Amino acid sequence: MMNFSKWKIAALNLSKVFEVHIEKNGKTRIAGIEGYFAHAIFTAMNIDYDVVFPEDNEFGRELNNGSWTGIVGMVQRGEADLAIGTLQTNEDRYRAVDFSFPYTTDGMSFGVLKPSEWSKAFGFLELFDLTTWMLLICIFLLATVIFFTMLKGTTSYFEVFYNLFGSMLRQPLIFHVDSPENRPLTGTWLLFSCIMSSVFSGALLSFLATPSNVEVVKNFKELSEAVEKGTQRAYSVKGTLSVPNLLNSKESHLIQLGRAIEQNNWYLKPNEILNNPMKGLKSVTVGSSEYLRFLYGAHSRVLISEENSYVTSYAFLIRKGFCCSSQLRKVMSRMVGAGIYDRHFKLESFKYFLSEHTKEEKIEKTDSLSLNDLFSAFSLLLTGLVVSFLIFIGEIVVANYNT
Repeated sequence: MMNFSKWKIAALNLSKVFEVHIEKNGKTRIAGIEGYFAHAIFTAMNIDYDVVFPEDNEFGRELNNGSWTGIVGMVQRGEADLAIGTLQTNEDRYRAVDFSFPYTTDGMSFGVLKPSEWSKAFGFLELFDLTTWMLLICIFLLATVIFFTMLKGTTSYFEVFYNLFGSMLRQPLIFHVDSPENRPLTGTWLLFSCIMSSVFSGALLSFLATPSNVEVVKNFKELSEAVEKGTQRAYSVKGTLSVPNLLNSKESHLIQLGRAIEQNNWYLKPNEILNNPMKGLKSVTVGSSEYLRFLYGAHSRVLISEENSYVTSYAFLIRKGFCCSSQLRKVMSRMVGAGIYDRHFKLESFKYFLSEHTKEEKIEKTDSLSLNDLFSAFSLLLTGLVVSFLIFIGEIVVANYNT
């Protein structure tokens, strides 16, 4: 049985990952995925430990002078012997600290909310694309001119426009068409307006019955393009290696994505990753694929990208010159080989999945329709009333002017 002096462990107090609890007797107890794994190692080595926290509450970023922030900096400066908490290994960190035996490998992915229905007030306009709407408007204006010419001035241009528009809304077409050669044109328009109104009504009813899923970004290339267009924002936890990995990529779209995050300061605090970092449909969270699935795998509205970039190892960070590095690596290799880390990860994932899945299955409270839900309908009604009022005033003015 090994017996070493008390170790100082630098960590962030993160729920489900590395939790620190103080018992009534003043003794420190650690929990969470990495907390239970670390406790198993320290128990096997007969180690006492104290947990210390960084003032900046970061994992660790390299500064221009070569020093590091967060828990990486605490180990570099000798303020702690170890740093624990989903820490990736890379060459830059190796210059400042040593690494333990790697206990897992993981890639970088992202999570995004899946919109299940249109949230915009005039979302029904998206039943047809822009090209279709423009073509319909052109046909409608052309038909108005043709019918006005066909009627030879017996009906005003506005009345023709009004009747054709009403026919598109399944209202009767009131035209005095006496000439037999004009009836095919009228019949063609009636057939066209019936088909188009039926198609639009069918699509609208279909959407209201079963709202279709809106397309979401599925890979980093689409995410980079969406960020460039301004339709999405990509966030990353401050102090992790996600952004440095993007910036050091050979792929132009990944470099562009990393620059956007850095220039716009789209960073999350470590505890925000556990408290719904996806604030809306435009927010995307970039991070560890394994932990994104752990946190959001039970959420039906969250899509985790299948694309994994930059598969790296995760390990404890060790102070350079630490006396017990070799013994720690030896014990960790045995623990990892025995599946201790995988066991704790799967157990915590299952517990968290059950708690979150229960929330997902709860029957949502049926709310009354709000004004926001009917905003488009009221907007159209108000617009129609305003236009009608203006026309009414115009008719009065024209009538008085003529008399």
